[in-house]
Amino acid sequence: MAVTRNGQSARQLHLYRGIIPILYTKPANDVWAEDVDLRVSFALEIGKVQKYFKSGDIIIVVTGWRPGSGYTNTMRIVVVP
Repeated sequence: MAVTRNGQSARQLHLYRGIIPILYTKPANDVWAEDVDLRVSFALEIGKVQKYFKSGDIIIVVTGWRPGSGYTNTMRIVVVP
């Protein structure tokens, strides 16, 4: 799953096998870390509704420490609530 606010990015991600794009339309939060957490929570809810995973499953979340390309440097192991 890949969460993005950019419609063009979501359409392009749809071309790659194994990537499920999620268009996130809520306004950006001023605090980057909080914004990332909101998008991750949104993706977890979508994933549970679509039955990609269930509560208790373990997933890996890959994010960046700041907005923009080239800053992806964080990998977290998350238990689906």
